[in-house]
Amino acid sequence: MKADLKLTKTNFCTIETKSTASYVLTFLFIFYLNHFVKIILAGSYGYDLGFNWYTINYYIKPYEWTHDSVKLIYSSGPILIFIIGLISLIAFWSLVEEPARIKTFFMWLTLHAFNFFFGGLLIGNLFKKGVGHVFNWMYLTDTTKMIVALLGFLVLLGTAYFMAKPAAITANSYFNKLDERNFPYFITAQLVVPFVLGTLIYLGFFLPQILFQEAYSWISLALILIFIVGRVSRMYTVYFDEETRSINFSIVIILTTVIVLAALRMMLRNEIFISW
Repeated sequence: MKADLKLTKTNFCTIETKSTASYVLTFLFIFYLNHFVKIILAGSYGYDLGFNWYTINYYIKPYEWTHDSVKLIYSSGPILIFIIGLISLIAFWSLVEEPARIKTFFMWLTLHAFNFFFGGLLIGNLFKKGVGHVFNWMYLTDTTKMIVALLGFLVLLGTAYFMAKPAAITANSYFNKLDERNFPYFITAQLVVPFVLGTLIYLGFFLPQILFQEAYSWISLALILIFIVGRVSRMYTVYFDEETRSINFSIVIILTTVIVLAALRMMLRNEIFISW
């Protein structure tokens, strides 16, 4: 009955706002890590460029692109992000049984990182965007590209499978159990609404022009979340410890997200040129 007393609109907004803030902040971290890795590696080849909050423009002639430069510039960021995703997954698993709410941050960081890498393999190969440039320059056959794309899709499904139960257990930050009464409430507040609102927020952040991967990567993440929700919905009641739980705002994560959004948009609103 105690769990039912917590199923209020105020508590729903509290859970949803914190999770949405984590969703947006981790997405920005992943995006700009890849963004600035490209810039730094372009410098190693002496490529002049300009960048702003959403894109990088390379001011070089087409013939200056080489096999090695394309591989390094377009693959290093995704590989680094994949490594960070693994580290985040370890952190998430180590905290999943604890009531610490920071695990929501690591949950979204893991999902975004794996979606960026394996979703990039899928989308990049099919549409020759992002990391897909690497496979074009490697002169892979269409069959090989399809195999890589299929591999990306299968790993995304695997990610959803292994993240389903831990994602459900994040309810122990707010409740003493997860059952048929509070499951729809929690999953909607923790996963569904943050995904919808967070995606709208970062798409709005990138306006007036949204690049291909940012415009469509949410589709593969939606598939992951649908799989997670479907698997969790078939779970039996999960009991946590009997310690009293409270539901309150996490001001730090919310303010950090707002400040980062505003600072990045203001600082990078005009193109910054670099001549190496």
